[in-house]
Amino acid sequence: MDFRSRLREEIAFSGLSNKEVAARAEITKRALDSYVSSQSCMPSADVAVRLAKTLNTSVEYLVTGESAAAQSAKAKENGRRLLHIYSSLPEPQRNLLLSIADDIQRCMGSFSEQNG
Repeated sequence: MDFRSRLREEIAFSGLSNKEVAARAEITKRALDSYVSSQSCMPSADVAVRLAKTLNTSVEYLVTGESAAAQSAKAKENGRRLLHIYSSLPEPQRNLLLSIADDIQRCMGSFSEQNG
């Protein structure tokens, strides 16, 4: 399921018409129609937030299909898995893994600064 499908589903669940959702989210009905149509486009972040609030859901759910709690649980599980793998490694491999993680973090920070 994609953003368009989840948005349609949430609108139907809300019992509101597209016109009412658009008005409450402070967007035009035409804009809303473009988000739910077969040629769907993604709204800007601020519009997605207003739509989510109007429909009493989260932006995370509309975009990913998962709640923030599910994403958090998945992150915790990944953290446990990494800790288990790290704990089972000999010291030289642990140091190498930490070095790789530091390099990735530096690269991501550099990427964020360039695209921020």
